[in-house]
Amino acid sequence: MAFSSLKESLHKVTDRIEDYSVSMAEYYKLRLFKSAMKGAVSLVNLLVYGSLSLFVMLFLSVGAAFWLGTFFEYVYVGFLLIGAFYGVILIFMYIFGRKIMERKLLHQFSGLLYDAEDLEPKVAVEQEINEYQETLLEEESKEEKISN
Repeated sequence: MAFSSLKESLHKVTDRIEDYSVSMAEYYKLRLFKSAMKGAVSLVNLLVYGSLSLFVMLFLSVGAAFWLGTFFEYVYVGFLLIGAFYGVILIFMYIFGRKIMERKLLHQFSGLLYDAEDLEPKVAVEQEINEYQETLLEEESKEEKISN
């Protein structure tokens, strides 16, 4: 009798471990899919808005270059001034904005991968252990009632 209940209890434990491992594998698959989809959506948004912004900047720059060219009476001077302006912006971004951009990108992409609503594996394991202990206590109380 004791041996059969021990054997049955071990089978339940192995079943629970198998269920847990399958559940964790499914959880990580879903989390990977969610992260991949968020990354893909962000990449598409970046490409769409980036290309549109690039065209806007291109046409504004060409217009400003021609306007400056008519102001200085030589068209090439306008293009040189616009090029110099973008060169100065690039130098300032490289010197001062590099660390800021790295921090912002790291923060943004870590937000894509980790959500506050996701359960941590440690919390999920603790919940699983608590549920298992409750079922063991319920089974022990049932066995005591049956034996009495």
